[in-house]
Amino acid sequence: CLQSVLTQDYPDLEILVLDDASTRYHLCDRLSAIFKDPRLHCFRVETPLGVAGGRNFLMQKASGDIFCVIDDDACFADTQAVARYVEVFVQYPDVGILAAKIIDHRDGRKQLLLPFSKYWRKKQPQLEDQFSRVSYFLGGGHAVRRVVIERCGPYSDELLFGEEELDLSYRAINAGFTLMYIPDVVVHHYPQPSLLNQSRLRDELYYHVRNRFFIACKYLPARYLPAYLTIWLVRYGWQAFRSDQFGDFLSGIGSGLRLIRRTHREPLSGQAISYLKANYGRLWY
Repeated sequence: CLQSVLTQDYPDLEILVLDDASTRYHLCDRLSAIFKDPRLHCFRVETPLGVAGGRNFLMQKASGDIFCVIDDDACFADTQAVARYVEVFVQYPDVGILAAKIIDHRDGRKQLLLPFSKYWRKKQPQLEDQFSRVSYFLGGGHAVRRVVIERCGPYSDELLFGEEELDLSYRAINAGFTLMYIPDVVVHHYPQPSLLNQSRLRDELYYHVRNRFFIACKYLPARYLPAYLTIWLVRYGWQAFRSDQFGDFLSGIGSGLRLIRRTHREPLSGQAISYLKANYGRLWY
């Protein structure tokens, strides 16, 4: 991952890494010894922040106007990714977030992770290679303007894991920003167990179930809520049944119901709904 970042062909690059309370080794010391690059800055926290909290922490430490985010189990396919991000932002001032093409390598197979539903990818197979406005992004490889965070707020660190990208997407669209998919920025993702699994704080399924309640009840107009929650709960319930995780599934429901009681509703505006409908967004599921 770091090697692909350090070799990016962009002159003004600041590289920030977070040791999210790891216990196996002293990450920052190891990185300094291996890379010896003045652009590289490593920070450590003693309490796990999770995906959203970790990104927020590093964004607060960063000094640039564009945040290029890549997971630690991923790498850029070439040396032009950051330069391409910057080029598109300069060319399209209304764009607030850029989504990369992510190639997921799992169990010996490759799968594309893209900001399009299976329906749209089947209906328009050319989408995977098409420069497009979209309605959400996947967190493994993306770029965000600083002004988006300043105007819309940071990632919701209360979510900890899962749906944090969708949450930020909705806020950005509500604020009038555009999201864009750029297929010529390619990120290879090699999934590794998350800190959540390693520490057993909670299983990932728990957070996905919990956070779907948050997303639905904070942003969706009332007419979409029944279908949205039913479809996702059926999907997660089937996943829980197959993997013997029904306890996590039920705990996620309970936690989600408690979470929405203290969540202030900010329904998507009519303009935002129109944007989602025109740009491959999801409202019913």
